Amino acid sequence: MSKFLNLDRESKAQRQLQKRSVFLFLLVSLLGIVTLFQIVKLTILDSILYTTLSDENRIISVPIYPSRGLIKLSNDEIVVENIVSQALTMVPAKTLDIEKTLRELREDLVIDEEQLLAFKERIINKPSRYERVVIVENLSPEQIARFSVEKDKWPGLSIEARLMRFNLLGHLFSHVLGYVGQINPEEIEDSEDFSYPLSFLIGKTGVEKTYEEDMRGGVGYKTIEVDVNGKEIRELDRVVPNKGSDVYLSLDKELQKLARKELAGRKGAVVALNPNTGFIKALVSSPDFNPNILNKTESGDIETIFNDLDSPLFNRAISGNYPPASTIKPFIGLLGLKEGEIDWNTTIEDEGFFQLNEDGRKYRGWKEDGHGKVNLSKSIIVSSDVFFYQLAAQLTVDRIAVFLKQFGFGLKTGVDLYAEVEGILPDRKWKLGAIGESWFVGDTLNIGIGQGYISCTPLQLAVAISSIATRGKIYKPKVVAKIGEEHIEKELIFEISSINQTDWSKLENSMVSVISDWRGTAYNLAEIAENKIAGKTGTAQIKSLTDEELTVREEYEDVRQEVSNRDHALFVGYGPIPEPELTVVVIVENGESGSAVAAPIAQKLIDNYLRRKKLNVR
Repeated sequence: MSKFLNLDRESKAQRQLQKRSVFLFLLVSLLGIVTLFQIVKLTILDSILYTTLSDENRIISVPIYPSRGLIKLSNDEIVVENIVSQALTMVPAKTLDIEKTLRELREDLVIDEEQLLAFKERIINKPSRYERVVIVENLSPEQIARFSVEKDKWPGLSIEARLMRFNLLGHLFSHVLGYVGQINPEEIEDSEDFSYPLSFLIGKTGVEKTYEEDMRGGVGYKTIEVDVNGKEIRELDRVVPNKGSDVYLSLDKELQKLARKELAGRKGAVVALNPNTGFIKALVSSPDFNPNILNKTESGDIETIFNDLDSPLFNRAISGNYPPASTIKPFIGLLGLKEGEIDWNTTIEDEGFFQLNEDGRKYRGWKEDGHGKVNLSKSIIVSSDVFFYQLAAQLTVDRIAVFLKQFGFGLKTGVDLYAEVEGILPDRKWKLGAIGESWFVGDTLNIGIGQGYISCTPLQLAVAISSIATRGKIYKPKVVAKIGEEHIEKELIFEISSINQTDWSKLENSMVSVISDWRGTAYNLAEIAENKIAGKTGTAQIKSLTDEELTVREEYEDVRQEVSNRDHALFVGYGPIPEPELTVVVIVENGESGSAVAAPIAQKLIDNYLRRKKLNVR
């Protein structure tokens, strides 16, 4: 019996063993099939993918950025060029301890702490840690030598040659040309059609900014093979970058030098342009600055420039807001003629003040005892405030604001420079919004003599005055005349057809008499003038004179004790007459006298320009 039981046990054990054997066989077979499938997948099915990934690890595409276009004068003289500079760069992904590396650089290469902090800020939001970033530019020979000795301990660092901007004329065209600086993340984000690296130099102001797209060119690429350390083994392919276009200025170097010399560091601005085309021949804002310090191609303290209380970076020619003062009077006169409020024979008695009614406030003229009987022509020649007080009251602010806008007041001119402002052309709506008050007749009287809320830039004034020279045609002002081989055409932006030719001519004759007539406010120019010009003086009050117990002269003597309260000196003019070729606007802050201070500068510029043109010398 026990024998049968043993046989039964053996039979059950054998069946269990068979089941286990089948299970193990199936398991091993399954593992074999999976393994075989993975081998086939890796070697055959995914071979292209892994070959590509392998190539991506050893073959990389490196962008090649073109040299920036040069800036030249119309005679091909180079004004801004590219010079070679040595820069220390880092690939963050290949630097194990960035903080430690920066500490070592500060000690071993004597790198300024501020430069290292600026570098850390640049890499915070860096899109690619494999992109090379500049740590410091313009390495000295000593720094280069020290790096060469220690470079093995910094595998992620290298010295690269970079092109930097250098302004050959220093301060002369500083506000026109502007400067370049390293691009920031916001500028990268704003660029839709150009892939900027974080260490790229981009135009920040002036022509460098306005014509950035033309001068930067197009990116090229080179495909290279690298080793495990990222070092280049060989170049596989190259796409040549497109060089940036050269930009040619319309400015006249000698005229610019003379304008800068005449301002002599005083705060102010000079603008000279061709009224028949709008091309600018001189644009000076004073004080100015050395753009090479900001370009980092010359040594200097950048913070000193930024913190200077005289604001040398501020372009007064296109961003400075000044009362136009008496230079507005020719335009108010034209409106009076157009609207039929006056004609050339309309005469009033200028007793030195104007009152809306007998008991009202006295609006005083600049001459205590007045100018006697005056018409429009004499009022421009002697600059009668009283005549224009009365005319402004007749015209009202509504008509004045609409008319002045036709000449560009209250509007940007569209000049090809960065940071232009539009000035202020006030009306009822503007005052209610800006000041929170209703408009008063006294506000209109102030506009009539270019004071009060109205303000404009020197360039706006130059554009407006040019319209008298061209009999109503206003061209967009430009500082660039050619890009590459493409010439920039003149561009008509306004044309005033509501003024008849007789009125234009009589107005111009009155402005000529400002200089040629012994009664004229700029008669002092008659002694030095080489050419016949038309012009108008202006004296812009900074501080109102309201004490009726004192004379204007007595009250101003007290005010002028503080230099910053002194009047601005203005002069606008164009010549030669009868075929004008140059319009000039001069503003000298706190210069007090338009006739004595600003007018001689304008006359010298026009004479210099025409003298050299006759001699065919640029």
